[in-house]
Amino acid sequence: EHIHLHGYHSSSISQLAQAAGLGKAGLLHHFKSKEGLLNAVIDYAIDFFRGYVLTVIQEDLPWEQRLEKLLRRQNRLTKVGRRGCFFTNLIMEVGQHGTFNDKILVFYREWRQTLRTLVAEVVRDEAEVREIVYLLHVHYEGAVALYKLSGNEHHLEYYVNKTVSDLQTKAAQQPSRSHANKTSHH
Repeated sequence: EHIHLHGYHSSSISQLAQAAGLGKAGLLHHFKSKEGLLNAVIDYAIDFFRGYVLTVIQEDLPWEQRLEKLLRRQNRLTKVGRRGCFFTNLIMEVGQHGTFNDKILVFYREWRQTLRTLVAEVVRDEAEVREIVYLLHVHYEGAVALYKLSGNEHHLEYYVNKTVSDLQTKAAQQPSRSHANKTSHH
């Protein structure tokens, strides 16, 4: 939480130890370095996001409700202290150094795969699914940036509503599975 609020570079080992309720020596004994601590924080954040947000896809709800619930949970995390997306903040601060990029890329791949699974329930063409998921990612990051800049939650709400609405429109435009199966046999 301290890193998310103050940033990685602005957080000293002493501040991080205090935030964790440890002494500096105890923190370093356990994590070996500031980088080791951030690796553990990233792992924790991924596990938390996976359990709180991504597991929504497995719920027994219609796709529209799962999508909206997933996006609203994302937004809820983004709104905590108006901090934005932990992973994007980290990318903006340390991404150019590459030290933590592999872990963050794994997270984003899993996030996109979850959305891809959900979108594929609606859209049949794989190339179109990939494009939609890419745009969902880019638009979400833009909505988060605008929210952080302005404090206006409208950007996040608009993203959720527009995403669900656009996919509902796509779903209505898709041939039904039974119709598609009938036409493929002729």
